[in-house]
Amino acid sequence: MSVIRRNPITGRWVIFSDEAGPPPPTDGRCPFCEGNEALTPHEIIAWGRDGREHDSEGWSVRVVPNAHPLLRIESRLELFAEGMYDAASGTGAHEVIIETPEHKRSLAELPRDQVARVLAAYAERINDLKGDKRFRCIFIFKNQGAEAGAGLPGHAHSQVIGLPVTPKAFKEILVGARQHFLIKERCVFCDILQEEMDMGARLVEVTEHFAALEPYASRHPFETWILPRRHGPDFEAVTDAERDDLAGLLISVLGRLEKVLPRPAYNLFLYSGPNRKTNPDRWKTLAADFHWHIEILPRLFYEAGFEVGSGLFANAVTPETAAKVLREAERPL
Repeated sequence: MSVIRRNPITGRWVIFSDEAGPPPPTDGRCPFCEGNEALTPHEIIAWGRDGREHDSEGWSVRVVPNAHPLLRIESRLELFAEGMYDAASGTGAHEVIIETPEHKRSLAELPRDQVARVLAAYAERINDLKGDKRFRCIFIFKNQGAEAGAGLPGHAHSQVIGLPVTPKAFKEILVGARQHFLIKERCVFCDILQEEMDMGARLVEVTEHFAALEPYASRHPFETWILPRRHGPDFEAVTDAERDDLAGLLISVLGRLEKVLPRPAYNLFLYSGPNRKTNPDRWKTLAADFHWHIEILPRLFYEAGFEVGSGLFANAVTPETAAKVLREAERPL
């Protein structure tokens, strides 16, 4: 079983789990490939041909529980104290979104309609898990490559975690956005978007509904953000047209990164609004001050002692240079 403990100085929550570990042996077979459905836990949901049976072939996107979950959905949520310390039971959801039945390494290798289906799966899982009042936020992330933490780096997949606490990094974003709004009565992400659209030097690509850019204070070389041009706090509220547009832009941006950084390892984070059903009074201004977005963080080097100890990043590539390199990279067809 898992337990979540809070650092009383930093407010950072840490999950202690005795279940997390490497994938089980599968005799060389990939458990995410079509035809190997029996190698995964029973699917939660799948998109596929009409009349397809549960846990069978014929799917295009499939969602299954993580075989080694950090948190378990079956357990009752308990918040408790241990002396001066705060802790919570290891209650939550931990799922895997298998992005394709084919053994493809990267999301950038998939056709646009397939990536749109993956994005639809993201929205569906956020919607469903937000119905559980135990979860304060639904966090979707993608580890591309072993260096970025992918347990099965050869097959494109993402992960979904429903958390009973708000992670420190996400809370810093939410609080920073609220503070900007309280001072200026504007969304900070909308302000960033307007600034970057006016300046142009850090833009990578702009579509009808989105803009891809290198953030002004990027932590790592070629860190890339994708911001929707329409303000909204919740990813699951995107329209079909926006989802299709985002699919094309994701393929383009990831393709540019893979052109410039051959077979890069990266993390992709989807930051969508927290679950207001848990505590409706917690985020009263969220609809106005928060802007859902995607952050892509290439892992070109391991964080050294300075970064780990200080929390201050040293970056050898300016975002202006990175944006120019990515703009000039050949856009994948």
